Amino acid sequence: MTAHTTAYISAEFGLRASLPTYSGGLGVLAGDHVKAAADAGLPLVGISLYYHQGYGLQRIDAHGDQQLDFPRCPPSSILKDSGIRLTLRLSGIDVRAHAWRFDQVGRGGHVVPVYFLDTLLPENPPEWRDVSRMLYGGDHSNRLRQEAVMGIGGYALMKAIGYKGELRAHLNEGHTAFFACAMLRELKDREVVRQRVHFTTHTPVPAGHDVFDLSEVLHVVGEHVPESVAKLGGKQRISMSELASQLAATCNGVSEINARVARDIFPNRQVDGLTNGVHFDTWVNPAMGHLFDAHIPGWRDDARLLESLPERTDPAFLSAFDAARAAAKRDLIEYANGVTQLGMSEDVLTLGFARRTAPYKRATLLFADLDRLLKFGSGRVQVIFAGKAHPNDVNGRALVSEIVRRSRELRGQLSVAFLPNYNMWLGRMLTSGVDIWLNNPIRPLEACGTSGMKAALNGVPNFSVLDGWWAEACAHGDNGWAIGHGEEDRDDLRDADALYRVLGEQILPAWESNPEVFRAVRMRAIATAPRFSAARMVHAYDERYYRRTDG
Repeated sequence: MTAHTTAYISAEFGLRASLPTYSGGLGVLAGDHVKAAADAGLPLVGISLYYHQGYGLQRIDAHGDQQLDFPRCPPSSILKDSGIRLTLRLSGIDVRAHAWRFDQVGRGGHVVPVYFLDTLLPENPPEWRDVSRMLYGGDHSNRLRQEAVMGIGGYALMKAIGYKGELRAHLNEGHTAFFACAMLRELKDREVVRQRVHFTTHTPVPAGHDVFDLSEVLHVVGEHVPESVAKLGGKQRISMSELASQLAATCNGVSEINARVARDIFPNRQVDGLTNGVHFDTWVNPAMGHLFDAHIPGWRDDARLLESLPERTDPAFLSAFDAARAAAKRDLIEYANGVTQLGMSEDVLTLGFARRTAPYKRATLLFADLDRLLKFGSGRVQVIFAGKAHPNDVNGRALVSEIVRRSRELRGQLSVAFLPNYNMWLGRMLTSGVDIWLNNPIRPLEACGTSGMKAALNGVPNFSVLDGWWAEACAHGDNGWAIGHGEEDRDDLRDADALYRVLGEQILPAWESNPEVFRAVRMRAIATAPRFSAARMVHAYDERYYRRTDG
């Protein structure tokens, strides 16, 4: 008998590239969580909003600037109509919501449904239709309305669909706090609710957490959230993350460093470290997956089998390994050349850098000293970038423009490609097709860095600042390379110097002098990956949090 059902609430879900319900790491992590839960047969239900215009399709204009287009994607073309219709009393009026459904089928056939609430309906006023227009779109008030529909509506949805056993909740970031508030309204006992709720925080800076005026919150959700409950998030300014943490008995950050930083944001809470993981079936390159299937049978069910990879010395396997890696790179270089006409070579060491273009990730650090970079890198290194900035992020858009400008300036000296419209499809091609995965955020602002895990799985060594997961995984020179020594004060010149020294004096010589040495690093990168699988991650969530009060 099922003792409980867990509602997993997230503002975004990256389930497939064709579903416009994610922007970056938070959503892709949520998608991997659901996929691994389906594989494991967990009684889990995903809840989010549907965004008809998504996060925007990125293109680069003639001036090298990012432009975003927002075509509508009708949910009926990619999701099932669940038949559920909700009426939510919000801001003193009735707001209608339709529930669309995506069934994530696990390896053993178990289904984890993910429901997307849609308010873009003719019977709703314009401000409530806008809730389902764009992911993180609109103004501050629209964000509050989105969180109200997701949380209050999400709880109503769970009541409508029914569930087995006791309802529990996993709040993925503070956007979802109103779900726990709705639980409290029905159960009436805060401690009972807390024992059924777990909260995951990703955001390592206080400014990144949503904060609303108390009066705004009470105007929108006052019928569901009494003032005394709202004030758990603050007196007159309500932090949604603080509200979520106050209604959850347990809380975690998404890496050991992220948890340590979160303890400063939530000083009165125990914040555990539970490092993210990635869904291997989703992110393994087909050529690498076929190689593992043929030579390491059972790895999809027990990823720990990949840990033995560095022990393989038989010539047939090594030849097949090199061929699989070459195939992944060939596909990427062919695509990059088709987009950019740069004439990139499969024989040149290729660095990849792809992530949301937030300033703290320092996408342009590689260009800090161009003379020095060109002196050792011209003709020996090429770089592929991808990343999308939120339309309201002026600094992020400027980073995209700078990368494109550098690409144009350096043509003929150093091949630098920017591939527009970074999404899950392109993410898999990049993390499996480059030779080195570059990551140079300001430590400790990287929550986890799951793209690096995807690269490692595909035999692409990481070259990264010791932040997020890499601080737990890095064995410098063995399974990848570190930039710096874990410094936490921002010094771009110091970090650029470390980047150039390791790239020019260690990585390039290993690449050029002895293919067998570089292959060994690749294989040890793969052997590192099982510690960072989504299967391991959801097992830990289930064991520590979802089942902790089962009798």
